[in-house]
Amino acid sequence: MMQQMRDNMKVIIWITAIVFLVGFGVLQLGGVLNPPNAGGPAGVIAKINGEPVRYEEFMGLYQNAVNQVRQGGRDLQEGEDSYIREQTWQQIVQSRLVDQEVRRRGIHVTPEEIKISIRFSPPQFVTAAPGFQTDGKFDYRKYLAELDNPNSQVPWAQVEAYVAQTLPQQKLEQEIASSAKVSEADVRERFQLINEKLKVRYVDFPADSFPVDTSKIGGADIETYYHSHPEEFTGPPEVKLRVAMVPRRPKDADFAVAREKMLGIREQIMAQPDSFPKYARTYSETGSNVKGGDAADVVYGNLRPSFQAAMKIMSPGQLSNVVQEERSVHLFRLDNRWNDPKTGTMMVHYHEIAFRVEPGGDAIRDERKSVQALVAEARKIGVEKAALRAGFQTQEAPFFREGKSNNNIFERFPDVETWAFVAKVGSISSAIPTENGWYLYQIIDRQPTGLRPLATARVFVRERLVHSLQVARAAEAATAARAALGAGTSDLEVGKEFHGAAGIATEVTKNGYLGSLGVEPKIVGALFSTPVGTWSRPLAGSLGAVVGYVLEHPRLSEEDFRKIENDIRNTLVGERRQARFTEWLTGVRKKAKIEDFRENYFEA
Repeated sequence: MMQQMRDNMKVIIWITAIVFLVGFGVLQLGGVLNPPNAGGPAGVIAKINGEPVRYEEFMGLYQNAVNQVRQGGRDLQEGEDSYIREQTWQQIVQSRLVDQEVRRRGIHVTPEEIKISIRFSPPQFVTAAPGFQTDGKFDYRKYLAELDNPNSQVPWAQVEAYVAQTLPQQKLEQEIASSAKVSEADVRERFQLINEKLKVRYVDFPADSFPVDTSKIGGADIETYYHSHPEEFTGPPEVKLRVAMVPRRPKDADFAVAREKMLGIREQIMAQPDSFPKYARTYSETGSNVKGGDAADVVYGNLRPSFQAAMKIMSPGQLSNVVQEERSVHLFRLDNRWNDPKTGTMMVHYHEIAFRVEPGGDAIRDERKSVQALVAEARKIGVEKAALRAGFQTQEAPFFREGKSNNNIFERFPDVETWAFVAKVGSISSAIPTENGWYLYQIIDRQPTGLRPLATARVFVRERLVHSLQVARAAEAATAARAALGAGTSDLEVGKEFHGAAGIATEVTKNGYLGSLGVEPKIVGALFSTPVGTWSRPLAGSLGAVVGYVLEHPRLSEEDFRKIENDIRNTLVGERRQARFTEWLTGVRKKAKIEDFRENYFEA
């Protein structure tokens, strides 16, 4: 048994160490966004601050990552290579930048430090290896026994090489993060933020319940509001982008395979009418599969047009034909159809089997050609014209601040956003691969730090002015309601009379959370200073106005604080150190000179 463990360990440690060296768990995109230089040095796919990244080096790491996927028991899906290349590339960029800083600072490790690290802080891929696990947890005694075994077959030389490479990086991170400090005041503030709570009865007056006559708002009103509220229109740099997408869509041949599979399932269900739930649980890829495909009661008019068309001609108990959507096929069993007696709305209850149709090899190859053609054309005439010629739609994203894009592509790939704020206006990104398609961005405008010109901010200023007038009307209603409450009128009656709504928030916290009303820091802050058993003054916030009655405000004891003080301190230290290192790494990435020639070597 011990020999088998050792044999397995040789394979597991080698494969996993490679993956950790590649950094397989991080997907960001790095320098993919810098357009390539035509040509480039032979055999060099990029330069990072002048240091070459050679094709053989990149492909070796990429292939190791591919092998790791295959070790999981599956082959790469068509087009998945682009994701793995981006993972490999991002980690090369990050590793090079960190290594360059390690050398610049003269950080070294000794053989003794490497041995100590291996003994007392083994790498994660080692602690996760099954051979060092007992009941699913890392067994340190088992690990030490093998580490001290003179006849061990574990490839410790590779582990030492990994630690020798990563330990200087750990030292660098510790140096950078050491500036993160946490005071007792910080710990107490976090303690109160998490633990101090109110129970509040309130009457809410939402701003959108108080319309204003916008026809009376003129240019002078907008200018007055703009000049009297400059803080609302002042901020850091903002950027505007144009985006085009080449979608990943299955071809007819892909749908034909999926339809055949679904028709086979349909035949089985026709032969065994009660088997629909069994097949739904086995084959369906929708959320209803755990319930045997039961989609419950649905408004007929809210269904997709293709679903409506299928169910319109069905009788309860019947199966539909196979219904095709843009990337999926569906089979339905109509259970019931009726008109809601209260609303007169047609309702349906049905069961569903659905599975996604992935684009096959031919589709992916054709789409990649389209992506490459679009990128080449866009760099000549711009994204909008190139997309129009190719038959793809474009959208113009409104101005946004860094970290405030509300774009899930930027959340997954932060370097896309970084590029948008450092590249020149007019720059065009490389194609960004996602599950739904390839995205191509062009920077069409950027605003510097400071007060936004009224000419460009006028629409937003008008929206803010209208909203402020609505909040003012809501505050007037709250003032009248507070007087009525003081005279003995119930909160329910006050809500009805003054266009408000009564409610109770059981866990109001100092982070601004006010139950179903969302986050209202100004209102919550005032409520925390309101005595228990009294109504607050009228409180205006960002979404409207509120009057609140504090039902409970338990006081936190010093003993409660001391019990978890160390845990909070450790959490804060960890957060701030991580934030400090991330901030440093982001800054280094922005300043780095990355010459990217990958498009001369790889498909989109």
